[in-house]
Amino acid sequence: MSKKQDIKIIITFILIGVMLFSIVGYKAYNDFFKNNSPTKKLVSLDLYGYSLKERDTSLYKSNFKDLERILNEKPINYEEYAKSASKLFIIDLFTLSNKLTGTDIGGLEFIHKDLKDNFKENMGDTLYKNVKSNIEGKRTQVLPEVASIDVTNVFNTKYTYNKNEYDAYIVSLEWTYTKENDYEKSIKLTLIKDNDILYIVKGE
Repeated sequence: MSKKQDIKIIITFILIGVMLFSIVGYKAYNDFFKNNSPTKKLVSLDLYGYSLKERDTSLYKSNFKDLERILNEKPINYEEYAKSASKLFIIDLFTLSNKLTGTDIGGLEFIHKDLKDNFKENMGDTLYKNVKSNIEGKRTQVLPEVASIDVTNVFNTKYTYNKNEYDAYIVSLEWTYTKENDYEKSIKLTLIKDNDILYIVKGE
């Protein structure tokens, strides 16, 4: 066998080895990222479109358990549902410390589908405007995290949305942060009942 043939064989084996190593390494990386990703879902309430993620705060996780319990009871207590969904919306929206980028807007699961795009754009231009990327996990920026939240008032009413009248709930909330800041600390939300699911359609 000539030296040229020997070299070709060696190069071929090297290339095959590199390819195999790349494939195995890529699969291992994907498996690691999938299992350790901050966006990994822990629980999904598919019927309602709600999910609990690895990166969610302990406050969000405990309140999500409350929502899960409420939705598993028959019949559903919609006033309790409205209170729980409102709390989760605020916790997720105003906790910026666990968001990966400025486009990683919290609370979208609870917003009516017709309003999601505008809501996401508005929040990206205001509340989330200065959130730096944390995709590589190296962010040092201090960002707000909701520490506690309370419903101060809730009542059942009727609300006209897109020319249709719905059963609705108006929920007033107040909350605190882990560190004092100038972010919003109270709000009044309007939720409508559409096909047995509650959606936020207004905040003031």
